[in-house]
Amino acid sequence: MTATWLEGLRPVCKRACVEAGSPKKTDVVLFYLARWCQKKTKQDEPDPTATGDDALHDAAARTVRNLEADGRRIDRLVAGDADALSELERLLLASARPRAKEAAPEYAQEALQKICIVLLTGTPPSRAADALRQGPRGPANEYVFQSPFEFWARAVVIRLVIDAHRGAAREGRGPSPPASEKGATRLDSAFLKEAHDQLPALLEAIRALSPGQRLALTLALCHPDVDELVREHLHELAPDLFEKCGGRLFASDGEIAEHLGTTRQSITSNRSLGRRALAEQDSRWEALLDHLLPHKSTRPIHQTG
Repeated sequence: MTATWLEGLRPVCKRACVEAGSPKKTDVVLFYLARWCQKKTKQDEPDPTATGDDALHDAAARTVRNLEADGRRIDRLVAGDADALSELERLLLASARPRAKEAAPEYAQEALQKICIVLLTGTPPSRAADALRQGPRGPANEYVFQSPFEFWARAVVIRLVIDAHRGAAREGRGPSPPASEKGATRLDSAFLKEAHDQLPALLEAIRALSPGQRLALTLALCHPDVDELVREHLHELAPDLFEKCGGRLFASDGEIAEHLGTTRQSITSNRSLGRRALAEQDSRWEALLDHLLPHKSTRPIHQTG
């Protein structure tokens, strides 16, 4: 990636940082402003001048202001800080309760999951400078500090409630809380703390499996039940692994088998063997796959003891 377009943004970021008394944070602000430009234009190397000077300065100033207010909090959430997670859950519950009453805890928990996934698949401030040097990139829904974090988080849970009410109104029934699979494991501080570091290693371990096991596990990650942001992040981390999916989603083992020209039993068996092989290498990978593969069809046939 060429650096020309990034350097076109640097003076804007430096000025915003100096005005806010944070000159040492220029690279961090530059990363998020670059990501904002990428998201806005849907281009990897956008032309900064196309956005307009006033819009760029305003976006840079908002980035600095919200980084100062919420940057440390985002780092704590990504690191799995229990106090930060509890504080966020209380905020979401307070926002959901006036609109959802008894179902507020379910909506708050669903919003917490979504927010944590966005943060988990994005780039926290503590890693932004390094990510800038590698070339800014991230998921389409990455939080880039263009609004105060609490405002953004509240919007997530409120949108969940509103969408549920609209759906219920169309179907002529009362709104129900978000569906959650029985027995599903909640995102907790320990998982969030390790997931950033474990995802690349897990994908590398999947890459080293036999071809059948590798394909069965990889295409299972292209299931509609896998969170869209997670799928996008996995494709960015290991595009070679997902070449065989052809951009498709597979709702069943039968669809995967048809795509690969094999049998459903072969897919099920290979995935189970692959999961057991990964669990034998590192038990954390099995727990990570439990989060990445929430649909029942991807559970191992035989649990390891």
